[in-house]
Amino acid sequence: MKLSNKLNNSNIIVSLHSNNKHQVLEELLNHFISLKYLSSSEKLLFNLDKKQEVMNAASGRGIAYHYSTSIEVDSMIAVLGISKNGINYDATDGLLCNFILLILEPVSKNKEHRNFINYFQDLINNLEVKEQLLEAQKSLDVENIIKNWENDFFASDELL
Repeated sequence: MKLSNKLNNSNIIVSLHSNNKHQVLEELLNHFISLKYLSSSEKLLFNLDKKQEVMNAASGRGIAYHYSTSIEVDSMIAVLGISKNGINYDATDGLLCNFILLILEPVSKNKEHRNFINYFQDLINNLEVKEQLLEAQKSLDVENIIKNWENDFFASDELL
């Protein structure tokens, strides 16, 4: 699976408006609603907030991952939010989170997100790409950066 199969111009938010973890989740879930993936977000927001209390979504290096299952989705969906200033996630490395990824999967197919997160980590570990993503002004720019990285990363058919 490629990141660009799930992350494209429509589900990338280049300038998050949120100032804290709860607001970020609300903004990302509302984006899913605007794309008509979800009809409501209250229960998911509550569950994601509770999950955040138990296990911090911040993975370090300015990245936070949120994941849940949903009865409203038939296949994995994702939304990427980028905060130029960063959001305090109380990360163990002390860094603010600039990249917040929210993934929802159907209850019956709840394993696909692991590979997706691994590929996303590979993308973000490339410091040049990470800087380009932070400097991007439009979601289409982010989509193109991801596709260009994938062209290099998946140059071998074995990895597909």
